[in-house]
Amino acid sequence: MFLPNRDHKRGPARFTAFAATAALALTALTGCGSDDGEASASGETEVKLGVIPIIDIAPVKLGVSKGVFARHKLTITTQNAQGGAAIVPAVISGDFQFGYSNIVSLLIARSKGVPVTMVSVGARASGDEMDDGSGQLMTRDPGIAKVADLKGKKIAINTLKGINEVAVASSLKKHGLQRGDVSLVEVPIPTMPAALKDGQVNAAMVGEPFITIAERQGAKPLPVSYASMGARLPFAGWFTSERYAAEHPDVVKRFTAALKESMKYAEEHPDEARAALDGYLKLDPGLSGEVSLPGWNPEAGPSEIAPLARLTVETGLLDSARPLDDLFAR
Repeated sequence: MFLPNRDHKRGPARFTAFAATAALALTALTGCGSDDGEASASGETEVKLGVIPIIDIAPVKLGVSKGVFARHKLTITTQNAQGGAAIVPAVISGDFQFGYSNIVSLLIARSKGVPVTMVSVGARASGDEMDDGSGQLMTRDPGIAKVADLKGKKIAINTLKGINEVAVASSLKKHGLQRGDVSLVEVPIPTMPAALKDGQVNAAMVGEPFITIAERQGAKPLPVSYASMGARLPFAGWFTSERYAAEHPDVVKRFTAALKESMKYAEEHPDEARAALDGYLKLDPGLSGEVSLPGWNPEAGPSEIAPLARLTVETGLLDSARPLDDLFAR
């Protein structure tokens, strides 16, 4: 059974968030070339990864610095993007060989006939709906003490028609509310603490390290989170295109092996994983040390992701869960 890392003093592990819309736009991507991954003079294969600068990708950063990918004959370049909605088309076009995305965006892409294929789970929800760093609804509004108090309120999510909309809608339903009982507005995750502090929104679906920042400013959690969709539910993954997987099966195999080795290293060296966060996010001194880590267990199949697919259908973002059948690499 998958168990989260519980070494942090604040209790059950939090899992960091990222979420993206299903719209296939190349917004926020810069500096991408178009190639299929070429062998360098050293014999290593050069691959570009489309990523989101959150703690989820710490294992890749550690794997590169520790030589894990080099041992698998891979030279890794990462390129930041706003989310999965931008990364998906860049992987399909060949600008990136692999990408990181929430699974809702990948399911929606498959439903539209976009030939993405998932090679590994990237992150999971925690086991505590009040303590999930992957996605937790936070509020500073003194008039909001329970989920029912959200009726008529304004909630920030980073993008519409993505995993955060599914998380909010499904959690509201559990507490007797409907999706239409709240207003969802798009706010970039890094600016959500400020939006809460300034009263621009009544609540925000935010992830680490920005949960910790919001908490320092007086925000508190509500039981609306990734964990409220299902304890330890896989919600994000690494993927490539069907074409690339078919034409470069050995690269896919080596990348997946290096990725799993890197994830294991990150779980076994939590302090190094936290320290890696300072390498790609500008945080106040000491903040990264307070952030709880996800458990990077990459093993999961369609049956374990099926609950998320069903919730996506219930939210109205998919007509059926059939795209799940085509999502995994065969």
